[in-house]
Amino acid sequence: MTVELMQRFPIRTDEGMSHRTWCVDVDAAHRVGQLEPNRLRREISEMGEHFPHWILTVAKGNTTLRCVKCQGMLVFDRGVRCVSCDAVDERRGGMRIGFFGLMPPVGIDSLDRIKKGLQQGTPKQHLVGHRDGLGTFLLVPLLVTFPADYPQQPVVVSYLPGIFEIPGMPRPTPSHDTHLLSEGTMCLFASGQWQSAMTCREVLQQRAYAHVIKLLRFGNGKRDAFAVVS
Repeated sequence: MTVELMQRFPIRTDEGMSHRTWCVDVDAAHRVGQLEPNRLRREISEMGEHFPHWILTVAKGNTTLRCVKCQGMLVFDRGVRCVSCDAVDERRGGMRIGFFGLMPPVGIDSLDRIKKGLQQGTPKQHLVGHRDGLGTFLLVPLLVTFPADYPQQPVVVSYLPGIFEIPGMPRPTPSHDTHLLSEGTMCLFASGQWQSAMTCREVLQQRAYAHVIKLLRFGNGKRDAFAVVS
C-alpha cells in the first residue's frame, strides 16, 4: 500500500459529510482496462499528485458506469465496488477505465452570456462559486478514458452533457470551430502530435484546460476562440 495510490471520496450521511478512503486496487483496474501495470501506476501517481480529487473509475463510451443498486460511482477498491453502498460490480464487456473530476476554476465575470445563462441553473455535476481575487467561477467536470490501444493512441477527454445546455453553448457535435468530436469529446491532437510518453495528467494540464476556457469563450460569442491552438 503506497500513499500515491490512495483515493478519497466525499459521502453524504445522516450526520453530514464524511470521506471514504481506499487504496486503489491496481490489479482490478488492470483487468478492466488492460493497461500495463507500471504505466497504470504512473498514471495514478501523477494524477494523485496533480489532481488529487479525481477518481479512477469505470466508463462505458463517454459516460461513467454507475452502480446498479444506488447509481453511485464505481471505484477500484477490493475489486470494482460502488463508492457509496460498497456493492461489488461484476459487469464486464465494453468497459474502460478512466478518471473523473473537476477542472480548476474558470473565472466567468467577463463572460456575460455564460454567467447569465448559469444564473438560470447550474448543469448537473458542475459548480459555480466565488473566490476573492478570481470572482465568480465555474468548475467543469470531465471524463478521461484510456482507449484499448493506449498509449499508442491518446486518452479520450469528454465533457458531460450538461455544459452544452448552458444558453449560448454549441451543440456537442463534430466541429472545426469548437475542436469537438462526437458526443462532446475534445479534439486535442492533430495527426502526428500525440506521443506515447504523454500521460493523462499532462493532457489535462497542457490541452484540456485550455479547451474548456476556449469553449466557454466560444459560448460567450467569441467565434474565433479556437483560432489559436494552445
